[in-house]
Amino acid sequence: MPYSTTNRVLLQLPGDVLSAMRPYLTRVRLVFGQVLIEAGSASEHVFFPEVGVVSLVAGTSETRPGVQVAMVGREGMVGALALLGPAAPNFVSAVSQIPGPALRISVHDLKRLFEQYAPLRDACMMFFQTLIAQTMQNAAYNAQRSLSDRCVRWLLMTDERVDRGELPITHEALSRILGVRRAGVTVVASALQEEGLIRVSRGRITILNRAGLERLAGDFNGSPDANRELATARDRHPPVQPSMQASIQPGIPPNVQATYVPLGAA
Repeated sequence: MPYSTTNRVLLQLPGDVLSAMRPYLTRVRLVFGQVLIEAGSASEHVFFPEVGVVSLVAGTSETRPGVQVAMVGREGMVGALALLGPAAPNFVSAVSQIPGPALRISVHDLKRLFEQYAPLRDACMMFFQTLIAQTMQNAAYNAQRSLSDRCVRWLLMTDERVDRGELPITHEALSRILGVRRAGVTVVASALQEEGLIRVSRGRITILNRAGLERLAGDFNGSPDANRELATARDRHPPVQPSMQASIQPGIPPNVQATYVPLGAA
């Protein structure tokens, strides 16, 4: 079976670069709550999510859990700060929020490949720019908008990264992500459900009307940061032929169908 991926940073790379990376990549399954990187520590590995979402969390202390300042899904990578210079402590923690598979590579190996291949440097730098833009957008949105708007934006941004319409998230987890009380999230979720926009069940939120959520979010629906990377990857890679598809790859959660492009495919 071809070694394949849905990660959009890797999909931007030419076949020779992917072939060079392949021996150093390992597919792992990220589970809910798994801490990939702790703030204050140096990264040992870089992760390229394929299905799922990783939260970048700041402000964590012994008495406070911290809040999400950005999210990373299949459009990006986690732990790549070490590529920009000497090893330094991370400013944020990286926590798996929506489970799914990812490709993992050691910082040592990726840094060597990063220095060797210009297309890899370009793809990584493009993602860094996108991540900075998302973080700035998040800061502006969180300062200007209501809790309801922030919840809606989180739902939209997360849905863009998983393409399932069904998000395994509890009110408690979402309240920690947003840095608010659980009761506030429950009130917002109930209101959105009454409007027919989402369906709330135990440990799960299902998006029923994405267009309606987008209307509520207005100009801040999260699309600029997520869709730029996704659109770039689609433009550079034609639709995958059926012979190249894998219905279920190792590590993919049950009932999640993911289309993979083989690593090394030009």
